[in-house]
Amino acid sequence: MRKGLLILLMVFLAFKSDAFQNLDSLENALKTAQGKNRVDVLNKLYIVYNRLNPTKALEQSILALELANEISYPNGRAAALNNIGVIYKNQGVYDEALEYYIESLRISTEIDDKKAQASTLNNIGTVYSLKKVYDKALIYFIESYDLFKSIGANGSLIDAINNIGNAYMEMGREDLALDYYSEAMALSSKNDIQLEGSSNSLNNVGNVYFYRGDYANALLYYQRALELEESSGNILGEAYSKSNLGATYIEIKDFKSAKANLDSALVIAQEMSAYPLLQIIYKNQARLYYETKDYKKAYETRMLFDQAKDFVFNDESSRMMAQMEVAVELQEKEKELQRLRTDQQIQSLQIENSRIVIILGVMGSIILLGAGFIILKVRKKAIT
Repeated sequence: MRKGLLILLMVFLAFKSDAFQNLDSLENALKTAQGKNRVDVLNKLYIVYNRLNPTKALEQSILALELANEISYPNGRAAALNNIGVIYKNQGVYDEALEYYIESLRISTEIDDKKAQASTLNNIGTVYSLKKVYDKALIYFIESYDLFKSIGANGSLIDAINNIGNAYMEMGREDLALDYYSEAMALSSKNDIQLEGSSNSLNNVGNVYFYRGDYANALLYYQRALELEESSGNILGEAYSKSNLGATYIEIKDFKSAKANLDSALVIAQEMSAYPLLQIIYKNQARLYYETKDYKKAYETRMLFDQAKDFVFNDESSRMMAQMEVAVELQEKEKELQRLRTDQQIQSLQIENSRIVIILGVMGSIILLGAGFIILKVRKKAIT
């Protein structure tokens, strides 16, 4: 079983309205929106653009964050921080994503916005899952699940359930994973909620069948997921589904269908700079070329896989190095402050000693004068 050929679709959550808003209406609303309303519109535009153009989505989120800071709007600031974190997460810049998520969580906790808290907790869990720290990811997913359940946010609850299943899947607990995926699908069907939640569940169930070697059922679920992603306009989700289809077609030796799906997924992943997904696509393509005896392309594509993998690794390493450099700088500053404190203490001691010398000198002079005065009086008495 080639488990490494697939990547589980870790569901992220934006702070969003229940309905998927029309791009044109939001763009028109932005023209006249002011203050908090403008921040909210920019954050909603992020939701639309993140499916179509992540670069534009990042621009909207940064504008939302700047304005929210300017007008002291914590809700809008928390949402923008969370949304920026999602974009970085999708690009494989995990440490930076965590920084934005953690600050978003701090604000939403401070203002007691439970839905925002739950969304960000879920997103922090996705980062730890992608970093393969599954036990820690589960803690965040379960906390997110409990919060969503407590406020009756069934749409987001489906995503949290899917992610709990994903973590168990990666930990080798396919039985538990399938239970959670089935629960998510049942909840989607029962409440007629979110095409996206349903497609994630379908993709995830397809993964279970793939890992079990039941490729016919895997294809069935992946295809259904793809249809939902296409109808909802979720381009990144479409790429994940096509990548999964491509991997499955390789297993059943349908190399033509495998190539068509992987090539299509590759175009989307490249346009969206989705490096975690690019790794998987390149790895699948390298295997496809190997299976079809095109060894030159297999080698070249494997090199592309290594480059995509290095991008994520090097970015995190660079950030770790930067953090280490900052830590060293802080240590140096602390040493400098300590040196200054020591110098001040020495100077203070020198000043204090000088004062003591002066005081002693004055006291000595007074004593001498006093003694002289007494001697003079005694002499006068002796003369008289």
